[in-house]
Amino acid sequence: MGRGGRGWWMLGLTLILGLAPDAGAAQRKAKVVREDFALEAVLAREDLWMLAPAGFSSAVANGGFTWLDKQENAARGGTTVELQFLGMQIWEAVARFERNRLSRMELSFFNRGDAGDLSAKSFNTLLDKVTNSLSRWTGSAALPLPEVLGAARSKIQRVAWAKPPARLELEWSVTKPHVQNGERIEYRSEFIRLKLLPLATTTNSPVQRVTTARPSAARTAAELKTHVQKADNGDVAITDVPMVDQGAKGYCAAAVTARVMEYYGVDFDQHQAAQVAGTNAKGGTKGGGNLRDALKRIAQKSGLRLVLVEDYDLPAYQHLIGDYNRAASSAHKPKVSFESTGYSVDGLLSAMEPELLHQARIKRQSDLVRLKNDVSKYIDVGIPLIWDVYLGLVKEPLLSPQAAGGHLRLIIGYNKKADEILYSDSWGAEHALKRLSVGDAQTMTFGLYVIKPNGL
Repeated sequence: MGRGGRGWWMLGLTLILGLAPDAGAAQRKAKVVREDFALEAVLAREDLWMLAPAGFSSAVANGGFTWLDKQENAARGGTTVELQFLGMQIWEAVARFERNRLSRMELSFFNRGDAGDLSAKSFNTLLDKVTNSLSRWTGSAALPLPEVLGAARSKIQRVAWAKPPARLELEWSVTKPHVQNGERIEYRSEFIRLKLLPLATTTNSPVQRVTTARPSAARTAAELKTHVQKADNGDVAITDVPMVDQGAKGYCAAAVTARVMEYYGVDFDQHQAAQVAGTNAKGGTKGGGNLRDALKRIAQKSGLRLVLVEDYDLPAYQHLIGDYNRAASSAHKPKVSFESTGYSVDGLLSAMEPELLHQARIKRQSDLVRLKNDVSKYIDVGIPLIWDVYLGLVKEPLLSPQAAGGHLRLIIGYNKKADEILYSDSWGAEHALKRLSVGDAQTMTFGLYVIKPNGL
């Protein structure tokens, strides 16, 4: 693997990172409508911010909420039961907890990943409807807040209300037409979301809150190491990386980025990440330079930096083709080339027989040692790794055999005794911790990236 950012563009080698076919089949169940559940009743409770996870579960029992992690730090609704708030559909609702108490609610009135594209006119009509409905519900006009400038020319506009015991912040963003890296970017409606937070006891006015906050000063090297847990079975893992569920949309890159940002204490969700990366709900995110550029801009805006640990470039692919063809020749199987697969990474990897590719990729012990060293180097200091893989090359737990294609996930640990890599997919609690042999991990690896605080 190369250690620089070159090669992908040389022959147009672009891998699309998204939800592989059938990987999220469980997420695509039809939603049901429950007439006996109303979000308004829950959000207007006087004891809202005193709710522990068990109390919240009871309050939303008919709302179809599921926990995103075993620690019950976050719950998500809107996937199996159709949620409504003030007569408007909520595409996603997320409840977050701190110190065993509800600390924030997030409601998505619109995001293009779940709802699809909206014209500027339709977006503005919906925004007006949401704003007017919230003003009626709170009994007050919206208070304008300073807009937030995000990465990659993104801009978040905000207004707020107070409705004890909550402070409400409505945020929305669109991508305006512009040219980026020589490519014409057309208008996109991005999201309209509502955040509910505890209302300060000293004032009845909403408190200004910067959405894209920089990491907490507590994120020092010593503090990050406290997130690393060692188990008797040999596992060394970061067990508290927040879970973000991408759902059935091709948001693996956006969700992984959001998880890393939240781990560092940065308020930056998957819909903001999708806006910066130009992620398409069906087509996913373009890999290579597009992905690296997006990750770099997101990191820099948040006081972090991107490190390219292993970056697959054109010479690396040519090297892989040579190793594979030698294995194919020995097995009397057809050889492959970029020319025969239309200079397509997907076409190339699809043409390779998984078992022969596995043989080719584990033949060099130096590559396996480097993967293990890269992983342990960062996990030991509390830094998760963004893992660029191609699904369908090895058998994996909790993954349909039909799943194939480019995908982004997190490496969160390792086990030297078992010679395993510990990883996490952004599909909910059951995908929070999974494991593969180092050999299988090497077979499917096509990039490793790290976002970390400056100075570390």
